[in-house]
Amino acid sequence: MKKTILFSALVLAAGSVFAQEDKLAVLDTDTDGRISVEEAASDPALSAVFAELDVNKDGYLTPSELAEH
Repeated sequence: MKKTILFSALVLAAGSVFAQEDKLAVLDTDTDGRISVEEAASDPALSAVFAELDVNKDGYLTPSELAEH
């Protein structure tokens, strides 16, 4: 039972990481490895929380900033 719970938790965590990587791949139209305010505008949900996720306030979301979300 404990192994099943652990496996389920790992699968869910991995799915979250892959979802963030997919979001980056889709929204990063200039392929610089980060999402700008302009690129985020095409995703209303991300655009709404962009300022909160942009921890260093540089106007870009990096993979690490997305992973924290």
